[in-house]
Amino acid sequence: MAFKLKIKPTVGAAPASAGAFAAGAALVQSQTGPRPEKPVRLNLDLDPATHRRLKIAAIDRGISVAVLVRQAIEREIS
Repeated sequence: MAFKLKIKPTVGAAPASAGAFAAGAALVQSQTGPRPEKPVRLNLDLDPATHRRLKIAAIDRGISVAVLVRQAIEREIS
């Protein structure tokens, strides 16, 4: 028996700017109020060869893969 998932698009005003969109994208119910912001988890797929090269680059620098990726993202968006 096959099931079809029906997803209704949400209707609302478009964000005023890219900054407004990005600011709202990371907020979830658990992040409201006086608590400090939680980090947002990012998942991505890499081919095995790229993953190996990434791990080797992190080891060569004496840092974790997570730190290496965060640094690369910061460099790219700064």
